[in-house]
Amino acid sequence: MKTIGIVGGVGPEASNKFCEMLIKYKSKKKDQDNLPFMHFCNPSVPDRTEFILGQGEDPVPELINSCIKLQKAGADFLVIPCNTAHVFLSRIQKEVSIPIIDMTGVLVKKMKSHRPFTKKVGILATTGSIKSNLFKDYFEAVGIEAVFLEEIDQEELVMGAIYGKKGIKAGKKQLPKKLLTFAANKLIEKGAEEIVLGCTEIPLVLKQKHLRVKLRDPMEIVAKEIINYLESKDKMEVVTIGHNFGR
Repeated sequence: MKTIGIVGGVGPEASNKFCEMLIKYKSKKKDQDNLPFMHFCNPSVPDRTEFILGQGEDPVPELINSCIKLQKAGADFLVIPCNTAHVFLSRIQKEVSIPIIDMTGVLVKKMKSHRPFTKKVGILATTGSIKSNLFKDYFEAVGIEAVFLEEIDQEELVMGAIYGKKGIKAGKKQLPKKLLTFAANKLIEKGAEEIVLGCTEIPLVLKQKHLRVKLRDPMEIVAKEIINYLESKDKMEVVTIGHNFGR
């Protein structure tokens, strides 16, 4: 069985949640049926959004450092449970010899495979991910329109929920849930048929029961896809960086 390397600490609670998903969704009857994985939590990685917005240190060297540690420890492939970090995925992959799962690519592949597929999806993500056009480019490539919040709502509702003094990164949950629910409903008003939880910390507070449209959690989708990949006898393909999923 291949060993999964999880590049953690971006943020720590989100990567820990991803580990829990690998255990939760794996069918098993005993301990030995679980998947082997290694989780390296590296909180020294500089903030991804701050760098994209020209306000902080480049996170790529420290992300590469985490990847190489996991590679040397015996990981067969890597997962970075941070959507914003995927802006730098090509740079990171060049310095690492084992594959890195393309979380955004897996998400789009899964959504495109459903019939009838969604034509307009709302994106809840960091301003860094949005400014980089990460989601816009991926979804446009497969004919799905990505819908975003107005700038003031993006900053006050989404970034406030994640980075605020009472935000998710500060260990809070109640206010972020209210802010993100309000933000999601604004996207629905703009025509979103589904909502993508495009920051791995958002699913820590925003749940399906809070909204009337389907939520798509890339982290959960990737966890299930990896399990299917490792259990498949047909050697199914999992999306890694550079995979042609429709560009």
